[in-house]
Amino acid sequence: MIIKSKLSVPPLLKNGIIRKRLFDDFIDAKLGLVCAPAGYGKSTAIAEWSQHQEHLSWFSIDKSDNSPSQFCNYFIHAINQIEGVSCPASLAMAKQNNKLDLVNLVTLLLNELSEFNKPLCFVLDDFHHIKDKSILQGLPFFIKHMPLDWRLIISSRTMPPLSVSYLRIKQQLFEINEESLAFTAAETDEFFAKNTTFLRDPQEQEALRLNVEGWPTALQLVLMLSKDSVSFTQCAQEIGKSNHVYLWDYLEEEVFLSLTPKLQEILLKIAPLNRVDASIVNELCDISDGQLQLDLLKEHGAFIVPIDSQQESFTFHSFFKSFLLHKCKSISGFESDDKKIAQIWLAREEVAEALPHVLKIQDEKLVLTFLQEAGWKLFHDGHLNSLAQCFELIKQSIWVHPELILLNVSMLQSRHQGYKIAPMIKRAEKVFLEKDIHLSEIVKSEFDVIKAQIAINQGKINEALKLAENALITLSKDNMRANIVAQAVIAEAHHCLGSLPIAYQYFQEVKQLASAKDMHQTFIWATYQQAEILNAQGNHQEADKYIEQAITLILQHNLQKLPLYTFPLHFKAQRAYQDGHYDEAERYCEQALNIVSPYGESWVLYTYTLQAKIALEKGNSTYAGHLIDEIERLLRNQNYHSDWIAATNYVRIKYWRINNDLAAIERWLITAPQPDTAFNHFDQCHRRNRVRALIQLNKLEEAQALLEDNINHAQQCKLQTEVNRNLILLSSVESRMKQYTPAKKHLSQAVESSLFTGLNTSFVRESLHLGPIYQELVKETSLVKSVKDKLIKLASLSDINLHEAHINPFDSASVLKIQTHADTPRLIKNIPLTSREWQVLGFIYSGYRNHQIADSMGVAPTTVKSHIRNVYQKLGLEDRNEALLLTKELVSLIN
Repeated sequence: MIIKSKLSVPPLLKNGIIRKRLFDDFIDAKLGLVCAPAGYGKSTAIAEWSQHQEHLSWFSIDKSDNSPSQFCNYFIHAINQIEGVSCPASLAMAKQNNKLDLVNLVTLLLNELSEFNKPLCFVLDDFHHIKDKSILQGLPFFIKHMPLDWRLIISSRTMPPLSVSYLRIKQQLFEINEESLAFTAAETDEFFAKNTTFLRDPQEQEALRLNVEGWPTALQLVLMLSKDSVSFTQCAQEIGKSNHVYLWDYLEEEVFLSLTPKLQEILLKIAPLNRVDASIVNELCDISDGQLQLDLLKEHGAFIVPIDSQQESFTFHSFFKSFLLHKCKSISGFESDDKKIAQIWLAREEVAEALPHVLKIQDEKLVLTFLQEAGWKLFHDGHLNSLAQCFELIKQSIWVHPELILLNVSMLQSRHQGYKIAPMIKRAEKVFLEKDIHLSEIVKSEFDVIKAQIAINQGKINEALKLAENALITLSKDNMRANIVAQAVIAEAHHCLGSLPIAYQYFQEVKQLASAKDMHQTFIWATYQQAEILNAQGNHQEADKYIEQAITLILQHNLQKLPLYTFPLHFKAQRAYQDGHYDEAERYCEQALNIVSPYGESWVLYTYTLQAKIALEKGNSTYAGHLIDEIERLLRNQNYHSDWIAATNYVRIKYWRINNDLAAIERWLITAPQPDTAFNHFDQCHRRNRVRALIQLNKLEEAQALLEDNINHAQQCKLQTEVNRNLILLSSVESRMKQYTPAKKHLSQAVESSLFTGLNTSFVRESLHLGPIYQELVKETSLVKSVKDKLIKLASLSDINLHEAHINPFDSASVLKIQTHADTPRLIKNIPLTSREWQVLGFIYSGYRNHQIADSMGVAPTTVKSHIRNVYQKLGLEDRNEALLLTKELVSLIN
């Protein structure tokens, strides 16, 4: 007896969406294979396609159809339902209970169907139930001899073992897998938009899709349980984490219970693994047929997928893995053998795979063994937080293991927790003495390398250099890690001493050695340091290339969550800041903050410094003040590298200057860093900070002498960017002192240097006092064209008019006075004008017409008209006469 519902196309889901893309390319192929685990919407997709096909038969297969007679009987009955088709002889042969000859039956069927001269479509749904060899051999015979315009579609939870490879070669095989069936972002949005009336959080929706890997059943479940925006978010989060009873019930019924008890037990034992292969199954489950069991799991569509082309290693879909782990917890007395799993991975030297299981069992002895065998690999691969957890588990045991102390110290160094290192070394040496632990010469040398790192962090450059060089003499050549670290310290020392070419070469050697030993962090740090050297030398283009290389390596080795990543991000933020791209700089800062937040607040100082600089440039003094308060608090409670202190002091002085807080500047100057020399960029910055403070206190002679000394030191070390910055500031100081001849000379040198260094905004920040010097310098006939062109560009960026006849009454200082004057009209205070708009008002005050303004500003007349129109609209002015009257009133306030 035939069950007619098995021969009917299933009705489409009321809440479904049309996914035409799935079958767009199913045109010339004879066979279509739609293979995916349960719940991927195979039948729904084929049913949707079937709506547009004529002369189609449908056969939904179940377990009872796994016999030639039953299968053929239903298959031919399905074909017989096509209007105009009749296969009585084939049907009679299929009903015979004796053993069928499928080749004869298929031949008869093809002959009977040949009389129907139209394209036919056949669907075999849920084909994974078919295991009978005669069916699996007979069906390819049918496919091979089908006319070219016939189509057969098979849906299955697993790839059916059919001999149809020739179809793939002839491009007559069409395949859809779970990746294709997974919902795209657009389809997910369309699905929920069609079936809900409430607002959905787009980020939560996309997170759900990614977490369930586009699995349609999970999306259907969220839809079923969501009544409003709140329940949608809650349900999306629960199911996205595979943490919902309905989801578990579905996987239990559709997948888990269909497996044999042996396969169920294997699944539970391998559930904690991120990946698995036959040998692991054998060892963990105490069996010898692991490959067979994995093949059986694949055949049953148990959400296990290959992760290599040879299909030897497998992993679970994330939601099925979560289900299995939940299942493990729900079974009384069942415990995962994490110790055995850890030992399996350690034997394979798969440190990262062993790590979570080592941490889970919290066996101190195993942790010690683990760190001794695999600690350094973990370190170089960037698992710093996990290393910290390991050390937390062996708090007391570590003191009798000098090699682990060295590892812990290196971890602290990498996390920039240098303040913890010296006390740890001191305590370790005390324990060694008390317990009579004798260190080999090699281990002593390794501790000297650590002490050299401590010294370089503390700014004791010569001491660091001596310790590192002595360590290199005694270290064994086999101890490459310590040798590499020692050379890195020597490189940093030479960098600090201003020997940039030597430092660069040492870092190059460090990179070569680190690459050979897979010391990824060391390689990246050396690359970053080389970028800093190139930047100091004014070779910005090459520096940018090295920064991009460092970022590429960080992403390649999955180190983007380490504080190391913030250094190139800060570099890019600083570069964007210098170019006036403040929004871009802010984005880099936000990215850096997200990275360092798990590592403690000491890490945020430099990012706050950059953000405060950006805020001040944007005129957001309230936000800048908040950041300065945080910076002051951090400085009181932490110890920081000299480089960070220099950058932080720069923004503090800038903030105090804007707020005219001379008392704060005076207090700072008493205790501020005052390096004897300035042979590196941060000591240069320390001294320029003092110069800026002295300028604000009107101690111009002291500022001038310090700048001249700075230039001398920077030139000795070929710090071209620092020379350029010093020249700009020196010409500004000399202008203040009315020393116009040397100011003009130094500004000319600064402009010429900027052709190489690319500095622009440093000139703009000193524009108030450089304006008269620009106007004098532009008259020099000896200026080469490139320098004169750059001079004109800088003057334009600084809103400086190079024509002597016009002096802008509304420069930045005058505008500040106007905005803070008690008698200034409220409209002027409340409606901010841009610097260009103030400049245009100044020209109107001087009697310039539009074309004269355009010539003076070097812009098109239409641009001037646009500026004037904006000014009139903002200030409610009718014409130029009203604008002229207003400018005269404003000028009278500041004269």
